[in-house]
Amino acid sequence: MNPDLSELLSSKPIYRAIVRAVIQKPYVERQELAGMVGGSEEELEAALSELAEKMVVLELASQADSSLESRVPKKVYLVNPEIEAQLRRLL
Repeated sequence: MNPDLSELLSSKPIYRAIVRAVIQKPYVERQELAGMVGGSEEELEAALSELAEKMVVLELASQADSSLESRVPKKVYLVNPEIEAQLRRLL
C-alpha cells in the first residue's frame, strides 16, 4: 500500500469525499460531483486540481449531450484504474 496515498487522503477531508464519490460513480460530471461532495467552489477546484496533478483522479473531456453545448466539452472524473484497488482499501 502506498503511504503517500494514505497521507494524501487523510490530509484533507474533501480529498476522501471526492475519491469516494468518483469511485461510487465513475465518469461523474463536475457539477454532479460538486453536489455530492459539498464544500465551497474554490475548495473543490483546488482539491480536484491537486488530485489530478497526483494522478489519483483523472479529468477527462467528454462530448456534451446536446448540440447547443457540443462546442464546450464537459469535464468528467474517473479514479486512476492503476491505483483504484489501493484507494478502495484506504476508504
